[in-house]
Amino acid sequence: MNTHSKLQPMVLGSAGDFGQAKLEEAAIAVCINDISCAVMMASPSYLQDFALGFALSEGLITSPSEVLDISTSQHGQTFEVNIKVLARTQHTLKKRRRVLSGPTGCGLCGIDSIDNAMSLPTPVTSTQATIPPSIIEQAKAKLTDIQNANHCIQGHHSAVYFDLNANALAIREDVGRHNALDKLIGCLYAKNLISVAGFVLLTSRCSHDLVTKTARCNLPTLVTLGQPTNLAVSSALATNLNLFSFVHGKLTQFS
Repeated sequence: MNTHSKLQPMVLGSAGDFGQAKLEEAAIAVCINDISCAVMMASPSYLQDFALGFALSEGLITSPSEVLDISTSQHGQTFEVNIKVLARTQHTLKKRRRVLSGPTGCGLCGIDSIDNAMSLPTPVTSTQATIPPSIIEQAKAKLTDIQNANHCIQGHHSAVYFDLNANALAIREDVGRHNALDKLIGCLYAKNLISVAGFVLLTSRCSHDLVTKTARCNLPTLVTLGQPTNLAVSSALATNLNLFSFVHGKLTQFS
């Protein structure tokens, strides 16, 4: 044995490839009538959907009819989305504010009181029947092809809206699961799909704030690929949200 042989160096990639991460993340300021409501770390795509969905899912506005315009601007590596709303809508900013930056993985950071963080929306009033497990399983089986068709990036969370036949009607993605859901909600409202019977599927675990965002927009069913927290389940029960999650690959209904 040649004990003097040299170990081969590990190849990390050329200098031109170094640091070229595929997952995009940027600071996104969401403003209403030029008043900053939140600064979230998110993927800088579909920002108008993101801002609209965020405003609706957080209760800053109650309907897209309150929105006059949504504009976006970029300042170096940061972005600003300004939602211009009716004058009478501005009072909602006093009821619900975010005054700190929100990390990608957290949907509650920056809320200025525990009461706001723990508050629940009005219970879901939809008369839509519970989704058969077989339809949810079909939707999950289609997920990879849907993501590929929409050029989704590995490592992003996907939020998909399926109809009652497991047909995908809309998809949005983001490095943050809460952001992906907000983008999807904004898309559903912008495309007038919010009233189409169906369910949301998220490629993440389920937390309290995902439940409240879904329920606040009166979407009756949420499905997640990861299991829920105990608080998410109690919040889903309190808001009449149908919550399904895959636990160790097995579909389970929690509420």
